[in-house]
Amino acid sequence: MDHFTLSLAVGAVAGALDVIPMIAQKLSVRSCLSAFCTYFFATIIIFYSDLPYLPWWADGMGVTLMMAIPVVLTFSGKERKAIPMILMNALLLGFLISVAEKYLA
Repeated sequence: MDHFTLSLAVGAVAGALDVIPMIAQKLSVRSCLSAFCTYFFATIIIFYSDLPYLPWWADGMGVTLMMAIPVVLTFSGKERKAIPMILMNALLLGFLISVAEKYLA
């Protein structure tokens, strides 16, 4: 499997891992699709970037955290309880994406 196809596969898995709890909570399709696309595209960015001064395992965490900040700012007024979960998901999934890149690529 080439590098790009692997990034697509890992992105689909990461997106699904984020969306499954959202479906269980019966959130809107638009919210689920937005979350899926965020991690799907973040994976491609992580696979093809190398952030300076960060170890390999923190690259994914940095990228997903940067991509989660606009979502957190959107929720800062209405759904304040969701903010810690969004940030924790970003850090955890970012780490898992970095591990997948390191050991599967």
